[in-house]
Amino acid sequence: MNTGPLIAIVFIGLVLVLAALRAGLGYRQVRRDADEEWPDFKKTRPDLAKGLSDEAFTSAYVRAHGPRGALYGAIMLVAAVVLTPVIMLMLTGFYGVFIADSSGGTGLNGVNLTNEVRRQFQLDGPLVYAFFLFFGLIASWGAIAFIVARRFHRGRPGSLDDEIRSARGDATLPDAPLARPRPKWSPLVQTDGGLKLPENTKQK
Repeated sequence: MNTGPLIAIVFIGLVLVLAALRAGLGYRQVRRDADEEWPDFKKTRPDLAKGLSDEAFTSAYVRAHGPRGALYGAIMLVAAVVLTPVIMLMLTGFYGVFIADSSGGTGLNGVNLTNEVRRQFQLDGPLVYAFFLFFGLIASWGAIAFIVARRFHRGRPGSLDDEIRSARGDATLPDAPLARPRPKWSPLVQTDGGLKLPENTKQK
């Protein structure tokens, strides 16, 4: 009996359980930290705590300090496990229609090339299909990881102060200037390449 697939399924299941537990316990601990932080926060930051409820502070604290990496890691694993059977069916159908059972081409050498490919696949079909499925699954899992990672970075929260201001509906703070303005007493001038001496003051 081939126990390889069973071992793989059990291993993936354990990884899923561990990732889900890590995310769940992490968010639970962060909520406890928020409950402990709230009394001190009201004393030390009354400007931000004014008009803010306990639930709003906890939500902002969790968004700012929650283990999003563990949560999105669990989501990525769940998506991969759920979509893998569908991906395998799609890859198998693609292999059968466009590769193993492909019809003649349209170019001058298209028919000969197609017949040669079909002949090779008939000789080494199982091995070719295994390689095709292997790399197809890797590419599909990479695409799932890319989509989840893109979502993770696009929804990245701000600092605790930013999340509290967002919960209160305050306007966001203006961005800090990228560079300091040139002092009036400085002989340098601002150019596209940075601060430089004027051309008429450079030594020849």
